Amino acid sequence: MHKLRSHIGLFTATLALFGAASVPARAFDLFGWLSPKQEVSAPIDVQDPVRYSVEINASNPSLEETLRNKSILLKEIATPASGTTGLVTRARIDQKRLITTLYAEAYYGGTIDILINGRPLEQISLDQNLSGTAPKVSIKVATGPLFRFAAPQVKSSAGPIDLSPFGLSQGELAKSPIILSTEEQLVADWNAKGYPFAKVTNRTVEADHNTNLLEVGITFDPGVKANIGIINVAGNKDVNTAFIIEQADIIVGSPYSPDQLERAQKRLQEAGVFDSVVGSTADAPSPDGTVAVSIDVSERKPRTIGVGATAGNIDGLGVEAFWQHRNLFGSGEGIRVEGSVGRIGQGNINNMDFHTSVLYYVPNLLGPGTRFETKASFDVVNTNAFTKRSGKLETYISNDLRTDLTLKGGLAGEYAVINDGITTTNTSIISAPVSLTYDTRNNPLNPSSGWHAELLAEPTYVLPTLASFVKTSLEASTYYALDQDEKLILAARGALGSIIGTDIANVPTDRRFFAGGSGSIRGYGFQMAGPLTPGGKPSGGLSFAEASLEARYQINKDFGVVAFVDSGGAFTSSIPGQGGSFYTGYGAGVRYFTPFGPIRADIAFPLTQIAGQPQYGLYLGVGQAF
Repeated sequence: MHKLRSHIGLFTATLALFGAASVPARAFDLFGWLSPKQEVSAPIDVQDPVRYSVEINASNPSLEETLRNKSILLKEIATPASGTTGLVTRARIDQKRLITTLYAEAYYGGTIDILINGRPLEQISLDQNLSGTAPKVSIKVATGPLFRFAAPQVKSSAGPIDLSPFGLSQGELAKSPIILSTEEQLVADWNAKGYPFAKVTNRTVEADHNTNLLEVGITFDPGVKANIGIINVAGNKDVNTAFIIEQADIIVGSPYSPDQLERAQKRLQEAGVFDSVVGSTADAPSPDGTVAVSIDVSERKPRTIGVGATAGNIDGLGVEAFWQHRNLFGSGEGIRVEGSVGRIGQGNINNMDFHTSVLYYVPNLLGPGTRFETKASFDVVNTNAFTKRSGKLETYISNDLRTDLTLKGGLAGEYAVINDGITTTNTSIISAPVSLTYDTRNNPLNPSSGWHAELLAEPTYVLPTLASFVKTSLEASTYYALDQDEKLILAARGALGSIIGTDIANVPTDRRFFAGGSGSIRGYGFQMAGPLTPGGKPSGGLSFAEASLEARYQINKDFGVVAFVDSGGAFTSSIPGQGGSFYTGYGAGVRYFTPFGPIRADIAFPLTQIAGQPQYGLYLGVGQAF
């Protein structure tokens, strides 16, 4: 009986082929660990350049594209090889990469024959001069039969272990990556049970060419259960160690849990004072039987200056800048000063918007996961619906109920002078906003999966009218990748809002709902997708509804394109959809991807034209639309 045998370590796997029809396919890396490290990177000046042609022929044509994508000879064909040695080196790397590719597709009896000018690779002498000859390289791949897993064998002090829930089960196609992924999931499963030292100590793989079965043997050591022990912090200079431990919120003496460590890393990263946070556990138990935890951090520079800009043919140009100190006293306390100017180019200075604010915040004020912040701001707002001069003071406390769920509440007081084009009112407003935010996005700047949702309720009291009402809203967005490489993303957003408790006449104009603009319904002017006065000015409503759908395609690492449709409007009734019309805009855009987020450029067209408004909208900004 001819068998393919190998004794495989934890991180490398080498199979020797016995009984195979061709010699070139022997002693290759089963899982491809070596391949990434041996890719050829051609120097700018190639000595003894050898330009060549290459073709790949496989006995199974359906695999040819996969094999071509793995071939170094093809990937580097535009760059000549450095002499005969360079060409032979590429060919030998291809042998390893392509046989590894066959293993990944469950072919363990395959052979890779590489011919250079019709001669087997093994017969090519390194002192042979191929420079200037344009040699022809032919790669012939015989895949052999498909292999399936035999019943896997597991040796463990924990007793019998079923690997099928982790992917490795008898009768399934024996694709080599399944073996490693099964081991990883097995270890992760025992880690989750409180065993921090669980590990695979040995692996054997045997391919039986008579039965076309792959026999896998795994030796697994679960280790011992352990509680969290000492917490060590390293890498911090200006941030207090006590703050890092408090922010991490790892409970000493509690059962070990990888989720607890993951949550700690996320909380520390969200503190805003670190470039990187790495949490790890010791490889062996401490003398008292606990597991030590290490937190290694790299601090960000405490001071930051930033600028930004937005632009559009409807809303004009906007610029903003901020200065921030994120670690005033060593425990993540921060201050942020910002200012912005908007509607530049929409008339003279009296038509422009101005904003300035100062924010001070303290993390962990009432324990881990809590944050106190207070903010003072001053605004000059000139919109189609009203003009406003105001000062505002806000104070909030937030608490992370979970890593993906945050509750925030506080008090806000504002004094404003508002002119709606008919009357000017001096208004004082006291409100108590409360919000609940759910966020599972994998990347807030450019998400490809997850959800983001925010529920807001804001009880409001108005002086001198003594009017009171509750302003509520719910906004949610989700993202779904339609391909494995996450190049094509479908993004959807929906929002609803309602003001209850009073008539629209008692709601200050600036507190009403409006729709239209770059962050709402593109193609329509800011605030224009809703109720209008007889003179064509937006008057706002007691409710709104919006929905957006985007298809985002990333062409390469730098550029992407987007197609979108937005629909919705503001309504005079407290019930969204009643007392007004729905407006729809559609369009397309491009994205330029940068380390700080995508730069966005969109053009949108209104499905229903509003008299006196532009026939299209151009929008330029940073970040995705939602």
